[in-house]
Amino acid sequence: MLLHPDPDPSQLPLLDPTQQRYELIRPLLLDPARTATERAQETGTHPETVGRLKRRFAQQGMLGLVPESLDVHPAQRQLRVPESVGHELQRLKGRYTGFGARELARIIFHTTMHRITGQTARRLWERLPPAPPPVRPRFDYHSHPERAQARQEVITLYAQGWSKRSISQFLHVSRPTITLWSTRFERDNTASLADKSSAPHTPARKVWLPVMLEMYHLPKRHPDAGGFRIWSLRGKTDLSVRTVERIMALNRQVYTDIPGTEALHTPAASPQPHPFKADGGARVLVY
Repeated sequence: MLLHPDPDPSQLPLLDPTQQRYELIRPLLLDPARTATERAQETGTHPETVGRLKRRFAQQGMLGLVPESLDVHPAQRQLRVPESVGHELQRLKGRYTGFGARELARIIFHTTMHRITGQTARRLWERLPPAPPPVRPRFDYHSHPERAQARQEVITLYAQGWSKRSISQFLHVSRPTITLWSTRFERDNTASLADKSSAPHTPARKVWLPVMLEMYHLPKRHPDAGGFRIWSLRGKTDLSVRTVERIMALNRQVYTDIPGTEALHTPAASPQPHPFKADGGARVLVY
């Protein structure tokens, strides 16, 4: 309902309801001696309406004159950040939506060299409109055509400030794999992106000189023992029976004082002629 506080045709019409209500009670504020009934008779309104508006203005100020149909929200402070920060946040929102507040602030610093707090990054993120879906198809870590490029993308996102959790969900790769590739890149640089064999360069050795010496003394104390007996006398299961037998065979070729190795270290005899070798002459058989 539009109120006309003063029936003066020369006065401009008031279209704002809050301003209309203020003009209705303004004479009462300027002259406390006047009553609400007198002002109601002058403006053609109900005295209770004038009294209620005067009391609400005294308690809340101009907010008390705002109609109940309007919602009053406090004005938010405008965040002053460069346009590059907004563009980067919009680009990130189009790729992935699971960032944390501190993670967003870290990514913004690494990509735009502009420092913002995590709360500021979160408020800017919530004010951005929904991003359209990406135009090009996005490859994850396992479906990428080039393994080296997939690893390079992992390293690039990690260097830009992405957390391992976000990289893991974005590229579908486990966190231990991300840790492995980042550690390799810090150690070997770009050479770590190429495929390498996971086989060990040298086989794992279990037989060293102390074990060979142990295998040397046991056959001397037990001359008639074989490989299985020596394995059981040793009392350890780190070596197999076949490995113990190979060590014993190697010791027999090296040491001459092990029982049963005399034939191995005796020089071979010179060849003798066959006693029944046939000669070239003819033989006469007499019966």
